[in-house]
Amino acid sequence: MLAPGWKRADLHLHTSFSGWRSLHLIDPQDCYVAPELAFAAARARGMDFVCFTDHNTIDGALDFLSRHPEQEPWLIVGEEVEVTFPGTSQWLHVNVYGVDEALHRDLARLRGSCFEMIDELAARGLFFALNHPFQSFGSIRRARRDLASVLSRFPAVEVLNSTSPSCHEPTLKELLASRAPSGVAWVGGSDAHTLPRIAAVHTAAPGSTKEEFLDNVRAGTSALCGHSLGLSALIRDVYLVVGDYYRRLYGKGYPRPLRNRLKNVFWSGMLFPGVLLGVPAILPTLHSLRQEWIGRLGREGTRPLALTPPRGVR
Repeated sequence: MLAPGWKRADLHLHTSFSGWRSLHLIDPQDCYVAPELAFAAARARGMDFVCFTDHNTIDGALDFLSRHPEQEPWLIVGEEVEVTFPGTSQWLHVNVYGVDEALHRDLARLRGSCFEMIDELAARGLFFALNHPFQSFGSIRRARRDLASVLSRFPAVEVLNSTSPSCHEPTLKELLASRAPSGVAWVGGSDAHTLPRIAAVHTAAPGSTKEEFLDNVRAGTSALCGHSLGLSALIRDVYLVVGDYYRRLYGKGYPRPLRNRLKNVFWSGMLFPGVLLGVPAILPTLHSLRQEWIGRLGREGTRPLALTPPRGVR
């Protein structure tokens, strides 16, 4: 039960405008939930504010607001930006809140350097968060080196994500409470790519407007709500996305030109035996196991993660 004046928002939510970073041969989306459906589901599940954070775009939010301008007070225009460490392929996902078209263009320009993007966002006084900090790393060694160089630079860290292993929340809370500078806010979001996951995790804070809400989250006057849904729910979501892809590909109103559709039909047909053999279940299982392994780097049996950048790292 929230105190009077407190509101709820799922601060990590995708729509059908989120693209997929791989498998370009079949042109998949990372999510097939239309903005209207995502907004309605979030509101029906008790979210006072709804935050769209599509991958490297704000088109979903702009499309929604162009048809529903009356909902502007309740929609937070966010963007999940994929940014890399300079000169490497190592990436991070950064949620930026309160994005407009001019800022979006600047974010696209800065995606090649996480340090430049962090410095620019901080200089502008914007609120942003490091999403699922352990997800992008393939080894504990890489996480120790790269995460240590950026973690304390963020005003907020996504401590609770419904798609992450349950060990991530206590690990991140321990790291941030014991080693990070004071003032790092904790953020929670569902990271929903399907309707059932929306609002599974969310953030609560006081505020009569979305601006006041975000200011209080940034100040640490907030609470995390919900919990990780586990591997079975993640596999369910993957198959929901795969099913939506095939329904769209073979249904009416396919949005791409005929040439693209024929290409997608051919290559998705080539990949379909893998779907039947369980590849969409195997890949997230391996990914989740790796995340759990990485997420324990600061806990039992491992050397604690140092938040002091290694020598030579900016």
